[in-house]
Amino acid sequence: MMARPRVLVYRDHLLPLSETFVVNQTLGLESFEAFLVGSKPGPPPRIALPKDRLRLINPGGRRGLLREVLFKFFGVIPKDIWEWCRSLKPVLVHAHFGHDGTLAMPLAQRLGVPLIVSYHGSDATVKDEYSWGSYVGHRLYRLRRKKLGRAARAFVAPSRFVKDMAVARQGIPEHKIVVIPHGIDVEHFRPGPDPEYGRILFVGRLVELKGLHHLIEAVSRIRPSFPEARLVVVGDGPDRAFYQSLAQRKLGRSCTFLGAQPHAVVREEMQKAYVFAMPSISMPNGEAESFGMVFLEAQACGVPVTAYAVGGIPEVVAHGQTGFLADEGNVAALSRYLKTFLENPDIRNAMGRAGRAWVETRFDRRRQNHALENLYRKICGKGGSA
Repeated sequence: MMARPRVLVYRDHLLPLSETFVVNQTLGLESFEAFLVGSKPGPPPRIALPKDRLRLINPGGRRGLLREVLFKFFGVIPKDIWEWCRSLKPVLVHAHFGHDGTLAMPLAQRLGVPLIVSYHGSDATVKDEYSWGSYVGHRLYRLRRKKLGRAARAFVAPSRFVKDMAVARQGIPEHKIVVIPHGIDVEHFRPGPDPEYGRILFVGRLVELKGLHHLIEAVSRIRPSFPEARLVVVGDGPDRAFYQSLAQRKLGRSCTFLGAQPHAVVREEMQKAYVFAMPSISMPNGEAESFGMVFLEAQACGVPVTAYAVGGIPEVVAHGQTGFLADEGNVAALSRYLKTFLENPDIRNAMGRAGRAWVETRFDRRRQNHALENLYRKICGKGGSA
């Protein structure tokens, strides 16, 4: 059997728990074999990665920090990292997130292979006027962004929304961007046997962007007519104390906070849910929901969705078919849609079945990874169609 061509994947932090879309692509490739390099481990909890397929520029300590600084500021690749990368003989480098693309440029250039960069969300949407005061890495990215647009052979966006933002706000050449939506494992996320009537599920980071305060208000409005309605919140974040206080005032014991949970527990919660709701909002700095993996996971579990028509969400949820999307900030409409599901189990179940079929036909992980591999082949001149 011939060895598969190798791809070197760069991600600055390997690998935050929220970045399942990166690992789904990286370890889900069939025609290519992926290896990972990054500056350092991501913040815990992290996704477990095969140690024989990754290397860290900064494994810790003062020497590790010096290696990271030299790499990020001056493009100096540590000798052991360079020898490992060169020994792999990769056919291309694929960097995830725009900022990481600028860091991976010297590596791809020295290897003499094409560079592909994926934009995923805030790296494309955040407005420039909000970024100069942010962390050093983002300022370096802005200084190198034009060069990245010229140097990268192709860019990947998970939605048309992200593509449009990468062009408008990051100056990325439109003709270089390919839209390849994320995919999920539809065998792993499947409908459960007994969804619980009235159980409204939220899964997301507890920050303003995710709109939990809107959902708490919407649920409080339907509680007098539907006392069975209860909100379950999975996730953690800096605003947790605020949301817990708000939920206590508005919902009392009808709201439960479970904190951050492993993927197996998230799947169980999806399967028990009657409705999934995450009314993400647009932020003044340009942040918005770029895609929303949790919407796919809920729909794959046969759970209809309620959210706002913001960012890339309308590309993931089919309004009136797999769920309902209200205008941004319209809590009354959000509440009305929740009420519709509780009043009409037949509508809820029909949309749940439609959601499952929607994800199976459009967002299956194997299908989407094949599209990415087609792009790899095209970039490497091995045929295929992007």
